Amino acid sequence: MVRGAAHQFRSRSTPDGGASRAQPRTRVLVADHDPLWRHLLHDVLSGDGQLDVVAEVDSRRPLADWPLQRVDVAVLGASHGDQLVGAVRQLTAWRIRVVLLCLEWSRRSLDAAVLAGAAGCLVKEVDLSGVAASVQAVTGRTRVLSTALLNLYVNPAAADRRFQDAVQKLTAREREVLRRLGEGLTTAEAAERCGVSSATVKSHVSHALAKLGARNRLEAVLMVRDVLGTPAPATYELPDAVAG
Repeated sequence: MVRGAAHQFRSRSTPDGGASRAQPRTRVLVADHDPLWRHLLHDVLSGDGQLDVVAEVDSRRPLADWPLQRVDVAVLGASHGDQLVGAVRQLTAWRIRVVLLCLEWSRRSLDAAVLAGAAGCLVKEVDLSGVAASVQAVTGRTRVLSTALLNLYVNPAAADRRFQDAVQKLTAREREVLRRLGEGLTTAEAAERCGVSSATVKSHVSHALAKLGARNRLEAVLMVRDVLGTPAPATYELPDAVAG
């Protein structure tokens, strides 16, 4: 699902405390084979003041015909997750961030999309209210996954005794940090909530990964969520460095 994207965007301030100059809007291309979905995506994204939908295209057209001039983010809609992997790979090579929305996903198609460079993988559904926030998020070094795809990306299984024992080895602060991240907060936001620096949060995460035997931050968050019952947000955002 893409409702309620977790990232909160705050206005930046200048050193003297005043608001900084308005940042340039992110330029977005919408591509989908279905004109109705193109229309829906255009309306949703155009309603966000930080986004500028500069082009729409039928995704069945050759990529060479897509109007990609000045595009920062391409939002691609498809029925199946493996249909536009080639386009994702090429757009990423051209330094265009890609958000892929699909009706149906499999573990194989999700892995292929991530390996191709997709910055966002979302489930396509009627409620598109979270797509704009996801597009904004991927303009940074962030990847966004729908919560519905987590069970494909990492197999959380049941919270068995091994998971429970591993989570109990965490310190109270390590558990708190992972629970904050499990709520969808960024590293900086989790640090603010915990009253520590971002570097300290990263240190806690590193120690937690070692104790849990987790491969990455996402897997650690899932383990803690399954054992402690941390509520899951609609989307997860992970820095590229830990998304794999």
